[in-house]
Amino acid sequence: MSRIYLDHAATTPLLPAAFDAMRPWLSQEYGNPSSLHAEGRRAKDAIDEAREVVSSALGSLFAEVLFTSGGTEAANMAILGVSLNNSDPRRTRVILGAAEHHCVLHTRETLERLGYRVDLAGVDRIGRVDLDSLEDSLGDDVLLVSSMHANNELGTIQPAREVADLAHRWGALYHCDAVQTFLNPVGGSQWKVADLDADVLTISAHKVNGPKGTGAIYIRAGVKLKPLVSGGGQEREMRGGTENTAGIVGFAEAVRLRAKDKISGKAEARDRFLECLDLNGVVLSAPDRRETLAGHLHLRCPGIDAETMLILLDRMGVSASSGAACSSGSIEPSHVLIACGYSPEESKEGLRFTFGWDTRQDEAEEAAGRVNEAKSQILTTRAKQG
Repeated sequence: MSRIYLDHAATTPLLPAAFDAMRPWLSQEYGNPSSLHAEGRRAKDAIDEAREVVSSALGSLFAEVLFTSGGTEAANMAILGVSLNNSDPRRTRVILGAAEHHCVLHTRETLERLGYRVDLAGVDRIGRVDLDSLEDSLGDDVLLVSSMHANNELGTIQPAREVADLAHRWGALYHCDAVQTFLNPVGGSQWKVADLDADVLTISAHKVNGPKGTGAIYIRAGVKLKPLVSGGGQEREMRGGTENTAGIVGFAEAVRLRAKDKISGKAEARDRFLECLDLNGVVLSAPDRRETLAGHLHLRCPGIDAETMLILLDRMGVSASSGAACSSGSIEPSHVLIACGYSPEESKEGLRFTFGWDTRQDEAEEAAGRVNEAKSQILTTRAKQG
C-alpha cells in the first residue's frame, strides 16, 4: 500500500532542483560568507543572489530581507525585536491574534517580562480576526499588532490589509506571519508585501518546498528592530552567526521554481478529495472554500477524536494532522478551535488535510476512500462495544 502525504501545511517535500542547488555548498564550497578570500566572497555572492530572488518574490527592496533559521525565529525576531527597540513610553501594549501560531503566541511571556500588556484579538467561528473587536481594543498605547495572513490550521484567509489599516490608524506597527501564504496565491492572485502593508513580515523555506532550517524576515525600510542574536554582525548586524549558505541557496531555488507554479493543481486535488469524501457525520470547519487557502481542508467527525482517526489513517498509509500540538503522545485541544468558540471536546476532533504541488488527483481520491474506511471502522467498533 502506497503512502499518501496530506500534511503539506506542516512541511513540504524538498524540490530536487533545490537539493541540487544546495549540493556544492555542502561539499566543495565551504567558505564562510564573512571571509574576505575567494571562497568567502563566493558564498557571500550566493547569499546576495538568493536575497535578490526572495525580495523580488515579495516585491520588496533587496535590503529589506534578512535570512533566519525559519519562520519561528523570524516571528520572534519581529515581535520581540520591535518591542525591545521601543523608545516610546506610551506604547505599552501588544496585540496578538488569538488563533496565531504558537511561535507568535508564546512570545507573550517574554513580552510581559519586558513590561508589556498583551491582549488577544478575538476571531470568528472560522478563525478569522474579528475586525470590530480589534478596532475596539486598539489605542495610542499599542506598539504592535501581530496577525497572520492565513491560519495554519483552518486555512482561513485573514483580512490582513484591514488589520494593517487599523493598526496604522493608531500609529502601531503590523507584523504579518505569511508562512502559509508565501508563493500561495490568495484570492486568485499572487500577493506582494505592498498589498498587505505590513511593517514586518515572516516566511519559511520548508513551506514552499525548500529546506528546513531556513526562513526570512521582511523589515520595511525605516522600521527598527533590536537583534535577538548578537555575534559577528551578519545580516546587516541584525542576526549574529555564520549564515546557512546551503539552506539559503536552496530556499532561493525553491522560490524560483515555485513562483512559476499555478495553484489550480493543489485546489483540484483538494476538491477531488472532498468530492470523494463521505460527508455523513462530517462537519467542514470552513464550508466556503473561497475563504480558505486552496490546499487546505479542515473538518471534524463529531464524536471521533483526532488522535484515534490519525493513528488509524497512519496505519492505512495516509499522513494528515490535527493541526494541534502533541504533548506526551496525546493530542491536546486545538487552541485555534478553542479561540473559534468550540468546546474542549470538539477542539480535539479537528483533522487537517493539506495538499501540495505534487499531490495527484488519483492520490486525493484514494486518500478520501481510506478516510471513509477509517471512519466506518471506528463507528463499527464502537457500535459493537455498545
